[in-house]
Amino acid sequence: MMVFNVHFDVEDMEGKTVLVFLKPQNPQRDYDIHAWRVLTGSAGATERFSYEDRIETDLSSTGNAPDEQIISARVAVQPGQLLQTVSPAGLSPRLQPAPTSLAQEKLTPQQCGVINQTNPFIQFTCNWYVGGHPVVSMPKVDLNMTVSFEMVPGQFYFMVASPPLAGQTYIVQNFSDMTQYVAPITATEVDVNLTRPGGLWTFEFSAS
Repeated sequence: MMVFNVHFDVEDMEGKTVLVFLKPQNPQRDYDIHAWRVLTGSAGATERFSYEDRIETDLSSTGNAPDEQIISARVAVQPGQLLQTVSPAGLSPRLQPAPTSLAQEKLTPQQCGVINQTNPFIQFTCNWYVGGHPVVSMPKVDLNMTVSFEMVPGQFYFMVASPPLAGQTYIVQNFSDMTQYVAPITATEVDVNLTRPGGLWTFEFSAS
């Protein structure tokens, strides 16, 4: 586990928040990227959060009416593991382990994956979480399609932005506007100092 201490060393946050993102390997343009953490510390405050590489996934699908959304149970998944989606008796999709042989065929040892084997076919969005917080949603998973999730290890992305609205997501291109931090492999605690010299929001990092 790694702990981050974010110091808001500014006179006024001007209603802004600090957003922290994790980046999946090879993100596609249609992915919905979530702010993994939203830090709402005020000027002079210190806000702490922790990172642990526990990966989980769930599915979002549409119910009988277009405005009905059904979310499956969230399931923990390990790198190299493939989950298959089934729709028992035509009910909403749920996740269960796929055969190891299929996982080895579809995934690298670093990837987690979900394959759509619903019958009758149901299209869904696959949502991925790290440490209990959302990272990315992969939309429109079709029949027999496999989506995979792999973390870029030890990389964190910070930005100052307006507080996100409920359900708001970001696009892959937004990563170019963020400050990237690559944590040393041995780091257990990271101090993050937010300042604003010359009106420019600036992050500085110190690991121990």
